[in-house]
Amino acid sequence: MKPTIETYTAVLPWYERAEFQRIWELAHDKDDMPSNYEDWHANAVEVMTTWLARGRALQIVTIRTAEFFAWLEERQLPNTAAVRLKFVEEKARGGGSSGDLAAVSAAAE
Repeated sequence: MKPTIETYTAVLPWYERAEFQRIWELAHDKDDMPSNYEDWHANAVEVMTTWLARGRALQIVTIRTAEFFAWLEERQLPNTAAVRLKFVEEKARGGGSSGDLAAVSAAAE
């Protein structure tokens, strides 16, 4: 069987500067997450660079606070890194609007 692009694609959560603080404030694992956008952004760019250097494709999914918190409430889930990843993986599979997907090049700017 020939590998597909999905085999090489990683999904990465992305936060907009204006919404980052709210997500951090309500995170159950905030001690494991940078408390400011600049630190988070630097870490995210480093992760993207590492994955791309390994030849992996990335799908960046922006977490919008209103949609994310409604999703959490509906499923009665905590705001943790594992759950945020589950959310973006669901969206990447088509569980949300395509307007929330961002290109890697746009995200790195």
